[in-house]
Amino acid sequence: MPVWISHAAGILGEIWQNVSTATNASIVPSGAPDAEFYSAGISYDSRITGYTPNLFLGNPGFFNTSQTFDPTGSFDNTFIRFTGQTYLNAGVNTFLVPHDDGVTLNIAGIGLVLDQPGPTSPVNTTFDVTAPSAGLYDFTLLYCECLGPPAVLEFAVNGVTVGVPEPGSALLFSAGGFGLLVALSRRRRK
Repeated sequence: MPVWISHAAGILGEIWQNVSTATNASIVPSGAPDAEFYSAGISYDSRITGYTPNLFLGNPGFFNTSQTFDPTGSFDNTFIRFTGQTYLNAGVNTFLVPHDDGVTLNIAGIGLVLDQPGPTSPVNTTFDVTAPSAGLYDFTLLYCECLGPPAVLEFAVNGVTVGVPEPGSALLFSAGGFGLLVALSRRRRK
């Protein structure tokens, strides 16, 4: 049974700083984001990394930045939209989304599966999603941070953090995927 597969492009993050709507993750700020970045996975905790955009997000390469974007500024009143793909098994899939503050998650073809847009202390939200078939599903995860530290966000499906594996990390495959891995290694030897 496959656990997770992802495209190499990663997860696109769009960040807005100092927004009044940062108390409600279901309201995307108007206008263009202050910056964009790619994320290798969604697993962040300011209690470990720090409470600025660059520290919280693991120092990504920000691009399409506005003149007012400050990667070393406070992370308070920040809104982020993540878009990407995740693998779902046919049938029930278990999600774990630790968050502080608000978060919403929409999965294409399934709909809004998590709707906790308001401020909260760190909380682990678990829920199940039934997928009609196995495969990659587009998702949009909206996250807001307000009312001061900490900031926490993780997105895991079936026990695996959603994202792109780092070079040299172990990939999780089904038995068929393992066969593909063996075939690719044989091709390299030739």
